[in-house]
Amino acid sequence: MKKLSLILICLLAAGIMMPTEVNAQKKKKEFKWALPELTGDASFDEYLLKCDTLYNNIKGYCNNIEFYEVAEITVIDENGEKDTQYQVVDKDGNLRSSNKAFQQNMDLIMAYPQIALDMTGMAAYTTSATAALPGLGMKALSYAKYLKAGPNIISMGGSEMKKIYKKARAQAKQIKALKQGKIDEVKALQAEVNGGDVNAGTASLRAIEMNKANYEEQFGKITAEDNEIGNVTNNDIPEDTI
Repeated sequence: MKKLSLILICLLAAGIMMPTEVNAQKKKKEFKWALPELTGDASFDEYLLKCDTLYNNIKGYCNNIEFYEVAEITVIDENGEKDTQYQVVDKDGNLRSSNKAFQQNMDLIMAYPQIALDMTGMAAYTTSATAALPGLGMKALSYAKYLKAGPNIISMGGSEMKKIYKKARAQAKQIKALKQGKIDEVKALQAEVNGGDVNAGTASLRAIEMNKANYEEQFGKITAEDNEIGNVTNNDIPEDTI
């Protein structure tokens, strides 16, 4: 009877790792993870803890990010005279520190390779956990479902993280060009920032109108912030090895 139970557990695990065509066609739901009580088995618990760390790292990478953008701002004075400026703005059209925006992008660029490496390594931990499952005895019936967690976490984070990483790289290059006064390059990079191919042509920058008094007030604030953080745009952007 015990042998039969172990066989059933192994078949259950195999079914989890190799979903049927019918299951694959089901509408995907957002994957949510919560660390369960540890089993006491070193290999399986290591897998659970790796899943927990990777899930939280991916969520932290993808969430709570507000991408800014470079805008072409038409500044209008009290006499109706117009002047064109190029600045980093938020979604509401408010000026933002270009140095802080650049640093956020650099943080995303630097964090991505390690998380991507951890995702690659998850396959080995999943294999070890699968092998350890029968040793859990009757616990295996309730813990077998967690063997789906590793692949689901990788699926959840892989494509979304890469999009964010690519956009961060493109925008860092764009802000660097902005700080260097290379406006043609800023415009040329907009297609890449939007998720397209930089060689496919240019995309238009966001166009904003702002009265001069408002612009000068906001410009004074971001200048103080830029001076506080320093000109981080002098830092080199790492080569894309992903």
